[in-house]
Amino acid sequence: MNSAMAADLVATVTKEDISVPADGSAGFIVSIKNNQIRDDTVQLKINEFALAPFSDVIERVSYDPGSQVAIPSNGNTDVRVVLKISKDANANKNYITNLEIKSLLNPGVKTSVGLSTYVISPREIVSIELDLPETLTPGRKETATLHLRNNANENLDNLDLLYTSSIFNFEDKVSLGPFAEKDVNFDLEISSTTEPGKYPMTVRLYSGGDIKGSANFDILVGNNPDLKESQDIQHGFLNSIIEIVVENKGNTEVSKTVKYPISPSLEFFTKTRPAGETVVSDEGKFYVWSFSVPPGEVFRIEIETDYRTPFFVVVIVLLLVGLVLYLQKKNLKIRKTIFKVHVGKESSEFKIMLHVKNVANKELYHVKVIDLLPRFIKADAEFGTLHPSKIQEGSAGMRLVWEIDKIEPDEERLITYKIKSDLSFIGKLELPGAVVQYYGKKKQIVNVRSNRLIYRI
Repeated sequence: MNSAMAADLVATVTKEDISVPADGSAGFIVSIKNNQIRDDTVQLKINEFALAPFSDVIERVSYDPGSQVAIPSNGNTDVRVVLKISKDANANKNYITNLEIKSLLNPGVKTSVGLSTYVISPREIVSIELDLPETLTPGRKETATLHLRNNANENLDNLDLLYTSSIFNFEDKVSLGPFAEKDVNFDLEISSTTEPGKYPMTVRLYSGGDIKGSANFDILVGNNPDLKESQDIQHGFLNSIIEIVVENKGNTEVSKTVKYPISPSLEFFTKTRPAGETVVSDEGKFYVWSFSVPPGEVFRIEIETDYRTPFFVVVIVLLLVGLVLYLQKKNLKIRKTIFKVHVGKESSEFKIMLHVKNVANKELYHVKVIDLLPRFIKADAEFGTLHPSKIQEGSAGMRLVWEIDKIEPDEERLITYKIKSDLSFIGKLELPGAVVQYYGKKKQIVNVRSNRLIYRI
């Protein structure tokens, strides 16, 4: 509360708002007491040089019930003064605006008070704090709580609440009244194969395109040694296959030893994949495998007993030779993958990755990579280290062309770019395969096509 005294007038100011965002409004209650022996009419006025266009802080001022009020002798009245703050006002700064109060009947009777306004950044309108477990366990659902506080005297309805991290992205809606506080509970269930470590997380609040609050946090992901083992037996004519599957569903590499007994009568006809170590002990004879399983990977053991082994060996050798000859015909491989960046109701954004690898034992020159986008999808200007040499647009869509002068043997190139669409996808997104071109024998052009992408949303 702020007050000013004169012989005949006393003015007291009460602030409605502790702080006000740029482009907001600051309210004050000015109480005026008339100590004169006669009734009077006073005028409230702020110097015009303290207002726009002369000031970049205060755009305009309003008075309720008005800038001129009648006050009886020894009486008092209240006037609500509202200052409209400019959107260009510097944040985190206190501004004092002088308000003059003067008698219209006796110009010598006057006083003045200062209207103090602390302007904050739009990002500070809503304070954000986060409570979550000290360490998150991958694959397990955890509950976290956001503590939100509206620092402004304004309604914030239907705000977009965005949670952004490299390990998850999702959004919500929230509303806050003037100076209101609210707790928002949400579930976090990260992939069971997420590597241990510290991951940054950003929480943002938007009203339309204007940000109302933002905060950054760190999420600590712990170890999750989750190893699952299963066994399946398949019987056929003079043939049986036992498959042992060890799957690491956690996020930490785990070591494992598997033992399987050997039957002396079947040993000659039994093969294992991979080959197990033969161990003899007091308990008998065993195949033993000792291995480590990285997070998200599977280790498979096959124990096959087959009386027709010579026949199948010949068939397998022939198939392998044919497969090697076939693979040698294609000197380049290309694989296409997709990563979700953001999927919303009004727009969607994805990251496309093209993996090009030279599987030949020689350099390949003048390689072209061509990718097609349907007409409802556009490529963003954000590309990886390799930019396309041509971007062609037609009625059917967009054609992106990259040119690579040379690829060394066993060298892999990664081409990345982002795509955007103003359409909302429901169900799945389908994209055609990419094509890589190079010159083969006799200088003919060889085309190798990648996989098509079907991304389920």
